[in-house]
Amino acid sequence: MVRLGWLSRAGWSIFHPSKLCMDSTLKAIGDLLIQAVPTIVFFIILTVYLKYVFFRPLARILDERKRATEGVRELARQAFEAADRKNSEFEHALQIARSELHQEHEALRRQWSEEQARIIARERAEADRKIQAAKQQIAREIEKAEAELDARVESLSEQIVQTLTARRAA
Repeated sequence: MVRLGWLSRAGWSIFHPSKLCMDSTLKAIGDLLIQAVPTIVFFIILTVYLKYVFFRPLARILDERKRATEGVRELARQAFEAADRKNSEFEHALQIARSELHQEHEALRRQWSEEQARIIARERAEADRKIQAAKQQIAREIEKAEAELDARVESLSEQIVQTLTARRAA
């Protein structure tokens, strides 16, 4: 009697009815494996073939695409940074130009104020001179009028005296 290690421990023997069934099952599995060998070999060959013909080129294309995309993203990031720098420079230049323009306007305003003050001072001086000339003219006319009145007063007083003396004499 031939005993197999684990089968004998379980109390089974070769002549046991389930052993015969097991032998036929193992033989069927063995035959199935022998028949599956070409399929397994074909599957392995197909796997290797697809790996080298399809998957590696596909992976290489995807890697190149990823690198190109990352490169474009890096270029876009650099372009955005350059645009931000240019925008900052433009804003700074614009701020400087506004400051200069403000200073120029302030200088022009001061210049116009000073010119206006000079013109006003000159016109005031001219007006004061004209006022003084007018006052002098008025003073001369007053003196002339007073002189004429004085002359007339004398002649009128003589006339009045004559009229009064003539009335008293009459």
